[in-house]
Amino acid sequence: MRLRNILLILLFISNVFASDFDIKNLTPQEIETLKEIKREGQAHGLSYSLMAIAIKESGLGKYMINVDSKDFGLYQANIKTVINRHNAKDTSWNRNLFATKLISDFQFATKNAIDELVYWQKIHKNDWTKVWSSYNGGWKYNSKEAKEYSKQIAAIIRELRKIDV
Repeated sequence: MRLRNILLILLFISNVFASDFDIKNLTPQEIETLKEIKREGQAHGLSYSLMAIAIKESGLGKYMINVDSKDFGLYQANIKTVINRHNAKDTSWNRNLFATKLISDFQFATKNAIDELVYWQKIHKNDWTKVWSSYNGGWKYNSKEAKEYSKQIAAIIRELRKIDV
C-alpha cells in the first residue's frame, strides 16, 4: 500500500506524457542516459530503437509511472507483460515488486525492453514499422494509435542520428 501511495504521488508530481522532449537541448544527464542505453542496445542492434522509446515513453526517465495504463520505467513496460515474461504469479506483491524494479533498476528495465523488441522483431520478421507498433499496441499493431506511435519512434530515431550520442 505504501508503494502504491508513493507511485500515485509521483504520478501527480509529474506529467505522464513525454511529448515536450527537446532533442536539440539535451542536458548532460540526458546525454549520459542515451549513451548508457546505446551501449546496452548495441549487442542486439537495438540502440536507436531503445533510445527513441525511452524518449517517447518517459522523456528519458522524467515520467516513469503511468498508473492508468499500468506502465512503468524508462521504457514504460506494461506490468502484466513483465509479470508474464518472468513467469510470476499476478499478485499485488509481484506487481509492486516488478513496478519498483522497472522504475529503479536500469538494467532490469532495459532487459525487459530488449526482450519485448526481440519478441516482436521475430513475430514481424524485422519489419520495424510493425515492431514499433507492437511495442506500443501489442497484437493491435495495425491500429491507428499504434501506427502513429511507430511513425513517432521513426521520427525520433531520425533526430537521434543527427546528434552525437
